[in-house]
Amino acid sequence: MKLFGLLVFIGVYCCYGQHYTTDSPPAYYDRRCGEDLGNLWLDVVVVVDNSKGMTNGGLINIAASIASVFSNGTRIGTDPYEPRTTRLGLVTYNAVANTVANLDTYQSLDDVYDGIFTALSQVSSSDESYLVHGLAQAEDILEDGKSNKNRTHYQRVVIVYASTYKGTGPLDPIPVADRLKTAGVTIVTVAYDQDGDGALLADLQLIATPPYNFSNTDQAGNEIGEIQGALLQVNCFCPNGWTQYRASFTDIHSYRYGVCIQPENLKAVWRAAQSSCRIRWNNAYLATEFDGTKHDFILSAIRNQTGFIQPFSYHIGLNLVNGVWVWDHPVGWARPQLQNWYGWLPGYPLQSSTLTAVLNSQPSTDVKTGWVNIAPLNTAANYVCETASCDTDNYCASVTSDTAVQKH
Repeated sequence: MKLFGLLVFIGVYCCYGQHYTTDSPPAYYDRRCGEDLGNLWLDVVVVVDNSKGMTNGGLINIAASIASVFSNGTRIGTDPYEPRTTRLGLVTYNAVANTVANLDTYQSLDDVYDGIFTALSQVSSSDESYLVHGLAQAEDILEDGKSNKNRTHYQRVVIVYASTYKGTGPLDPIPVADRLKTAGVTIVTVAYDQDGDGALLADLQLIATPPYNFSNTDQAGNEIGEIQGALLQVNCFCPNGWTQYRASFTDIHSYRYGVCIQPENLKAVWRAAQSSCRIRWNNAYLATEFDGTKHDFILSAIRNQTGFIQPFSYHIGLNLVNGVWVWDHPVGWARPQLQNWYGWLPGYPLQSSTLTAVLNSQPSTDVKTGWVNIAPLNTAANYVCETASCDTDNYCASVTSDTAVQKH
C-alpha cells in the first residue's frame, strides 16, 4: 500500500491486474476488465420510486437490494489515502422528488445501511409517480458533486428502481434521461414489476443505457449480480483519446475488455512508433493482435480515424527477438510469444535476420490487411498503441495524457 500511495502521489497510471505482472507468464488473451467490487471507484445516485404503488414490502426489498449491491467490500465515501472509493447518493420520488443523501452523506457501509433502511421503510402518501423528478434530482446531485474531492475523472451512474412508468409533456422522463446520458452518465434501471406483464421493463428500456435494463422478475434471479456487473463495466473505461476494445466496434454498448487502443496518424518507423507508444501513457506499447477478432477491431478503428488512407499500412507490436516472434509489452514485462492465430499475408514472414518488425499491410483496397515483416528502422507507417483500461484493478489518477504519463 505504501507503493500505491507513492504512485498516486506522483500522478502516474498504476496497474494492479494479474495479467500485467512481471513475475508470471504473460497471458495470451486480451485483458479483462477488473472485477474487484472492493476497489470500485464511482459516483452513484440511486433513485427509488416510493409511491403507494411500490408497497411497503416492495420498498424494503429495494432497500435490501441496494445495500447488497455495495456490500462486497466496496469502500463508501471518500478517503484521502485511498482513491478507489464509491460515493453513494439517494433520491426518492413520487409526485415530487426528495434528496435523502447527497454524494458526501454516507461515509461508510454502516451509514448506507442505516440511511437506506430508514428512508425506505415506508411508502409515501402519494399515488403519483413521476420518474422525471427523480432523474432531475439525481442530475443536480451529480452536478453538485462533480467538482468536489478531485473526482472529475470518476465515472457517474444513476440506478433507478421503479414500480410504474408515466409522464408526458413536461413530465416525460426521456429528455432528462437523454441529457444525463449525453453528459456521460450511465443509467441502470430496475423494473420492480409487481404485475409481471413485462410492460414496465419495456418502458424503462427507453431510460436505461443499453444493456443495463433489469427486472426483479428476471428468470435468472440475479438482479444484484446484474447490477454489480453493470457497475464493473462502467468502472472500466479508457483515458481521453483512447478507444476501448469491445465485442463489437459498431456497438459502443457491447461488452468491454480491459484494453484501450490509440491509432496514430503521423507516420514513423517501427522502432520510433514503439518509443512513441511507450511515452503516450504509462505502460503503453504497440498493439497486440492475439486473434482475428482483435485484428478486425483495429482495422475498423483505423477505418474511422482521420489520417489513415487506403491501402492501409500500420505498425503493430509483433517483432522478432532471438529468433522468436513476440508481442511488444512495456519494458521489463514478459513478452507473449506468437501462438494460436496468425495474420501473415501469403508468402510471409520472409526469412531474414533484418526484417524483424511487423506492420499490417493492405495489398489492395478491396481486401483486408495482413501482416508483413519489415526492417524496424526503414519503413515509415501509421501505427496503433495499446494500454490497459482504467478499472478496479488499475486506478487512473488522471485521464488526460499530459498529467498521467510516466517517462521511462
